[in-house]
Amino acid sequence: MFRYFTVMKIVIFEDENYINFFPLTIIRPIYELKIGFHPVFKHICDFFSSEAILYTRDYLCNIVKLRNKSFKVNFIDDHDVLLINGRLIPKNDVLNFIKSLSVEKDSFIISDLSGGIVAAKLKYYLLEHVISNSINGIINSNILRGLHGKCDFIQLNEHVLLENIWDLITLNEDFLKADFKSSGLIGELDDKTVVYGSKSNIYVGANSKIEGYVNIDVRGGPVYIGSGVKIFGPCRIEGPAYIGDETIILAGARIRAGSNIGNTCRVGGEVEASILHGYVNMYHPSFIGHSYVGEWVNLGAFTVTSDLKNTYGNIRVKIGNNIVDTGLNKLGSFIGDHVKTSINCGIFAGKRIGVFSHLIGYVYEDVPSFTIYAKTLINKSYELKLESALETMRRVYSRRGKTLSNEEVELVKYLFKASEDERIEAGVLKGELIL
Repeated sequence: MFRYFTVMKIVIFEDENYINFFPLTIIRPIYELKIGFHPVFKHICDFFSSEAILYTRDYLCNIVKLRNKSFKVNFIDDHDVLLINGRLIPKNDVLNFIKSLSVEKDSFIISDLSGGIVAAKLKYYLLEHVISNSINGIINSNILRGLHGKCDFIQLNEHVLLENIWDLITLNEDFLKADFKSSGLIGELDDKTVVYGSKSNIYVGANSKIEGYVNIDVRGGPVYIGSGVKIFGPCRIEGPAYIGDETIILAGARIRAGSNIGNTCRVGGEVEASILHGYVNMYHPSFIGHSYVGEWVNLGAFTVTSDLKNTYGNIRVKIGNNIVDTGLNKLGSFIGDHVKTSINCGIFAGKRIGVFSHLIGYVYEDVPSFTIYAKTLINKSYELKLESALETMRRVYSRRGKTLSNEEVELVKYLFKASEDERIEAGVLKGELIL
């Protein structure tokens, strides 16, 4: 007798390792981080063509509901669900494996080579046990591992979960190639636009306009340009690359291979092998290389992220209290949401910049959230006042026709208080910064 995969509800959850992806996951669940064209959860939902329930930290619940209005959040109302870790690297082979097991078995748990839980299909009483023992919306891997012997336990011999924050950068280029499904020139392509390679590797969405003297090189991979995009000449775009809806690429820009630029960005400098999440303003010449930049970040003129040491040695990143060798000699910065940089700001390789921070001068260490960092000028950093963070947020939103929601205000207030110990430990001062 044949068994078929029946559409079941997918529960995409966060485990305890979300903290290793700070600052990118301070303000969003790990499964909302982008690899290729889409956030992780969108890859998973598209593959299974299934309704999904998003499970996240309690303090993010309302903001996730606001951003994903068609999804249920932290509410499981069905016994027949498939738990999938939000750290899953959403490649088709592992998704197919999970899908086939869902057909063959009534219950199972899959772990990868690191011991992390990849997915689980559980009988109702076991699912109830897992959910009731989740703390603050986090489904702890140890709870799932504790079910060993109560359902089939499958150990994979490979890593299929995001383990390190820099995995997002190293995996991005392959996903940009894999996610390009079809070509098409729906928008306007000026006669003087130069294409190197086959136009079958270009997609230009509706109401997009590409001026003359824009060079698009698709010999190394495809270029996807969304809807309502404006690209001013002269500039150069190298594939693989993704440019989201309503984004503007300004004259003189260089969009190099592996660039993943989100919706409603303004880019006038050089981007290489980096992810710009959305609403990033980089209007003037700057350089972002092998980096991940969160939403609503403003990069002042001539902001530079270093992505190569003078010694050409491996970049090291601070994770918790440990300094970790990434094994990479090309790696930039990880910049949280709502960060603002001054003109001529330089960020050393491998640094993590907390949300709502303001950077002045050279940045040679990690920066806590809500910090005005000015150590190369005055050897001090000051706390950014909560009222200032909210007022700046309102002003920036108004420039894009958006209004600050009550949910966002409450989240910012929570994050300001929750990050206080981090600032104290880093020696961040209270008071007024005077230059």
